[in-house]
Amino acid sequence: MKCPILPLNDTIVVCIGGGDNQASNPPSVVQISCKTERPEDVETITTYFLVQHELSELALRLVNAHLEQSVPESLTFEGDLYIVDAKHTPWTFGKEVAFLWGDRRLEACEDKWTFWFKIKKVATCDGRTPPPKEL
Repeated sequence: MKCPILPLNDTIVVCIGGGDNQASNPPSVVQISCKTERPEDVETITTYFLVQHELSELALRLVNAHLEQSVPESLTFEGDLYIVDAKHTPWTFGKEVAFLWGDRRLEACEDKWTFWFKIKKVATCDGRTPPPKEL
């Protein structure tokens, strides 16, 4: 199965679970947001493009793991080019909406997820961190 790509600075609803053993893992829907503090920054957008498949897979694996056994409310992941802070909070709106897959009703997950994406500062050849660029 292909992993959906999480868009940067947007929110999607994803159907998860329901693999081979639907009795113990019925399909459900979850809200996932991926945000950055600098949405117009070219370096941030470029870096996200380079790692979006990796981050999307990480996010979906984490959400699925949380369905099996609760994970801490906040987690931080660090890659070579980025840091991602993940947080789950109650998804009250999800309980107010009917999600259907054909004729089948899907349950909304208890929690929604937000992933905050930050790029790492790149060191220059002399080992110093360059000053921030002026906008």
